[in-house]
Amino acid sequence: MNDPARDALQQVESAAHLYAAGEDEIAEFREILARQHPNDRGTYACAALDRVITDIAFDHRTECDGGPDCRTCAGLRDALAIAVASVRSMIADEMTWRNRRNRRWFWNR
Repeated sequence: MNDPARDALQQVESAAHLYAAGEDEIAEFREILARQHPNDRGTYACAALDRVITDIAFDHRTECDGGPDCRTCAGLRDALAIAVASVRSMIADEMTWRNRRNRRWFWNR
């Protein structure tokens, strides 16, 4: 494992333990990922994380007016920008893959 990945894992694990995310919850989601095709695991995990971030953002908006001094809003704004970009990229990749598959089918007839 490269250094950036190792550092990211340590940071994510530390934050997860800080918020009492237990090993049972982590194992449960790893089982869900194990049932996915290896090529789809990253996409599935990213989509699930994007959904959770979106839920947190909607919940936070009911508690906050979104002022410029709210650090949570600033963090959610960054996270949601990344989430939108990742979902759009996933959709574009899927459409590109489908177009390529259809094009091959056309030439193979």
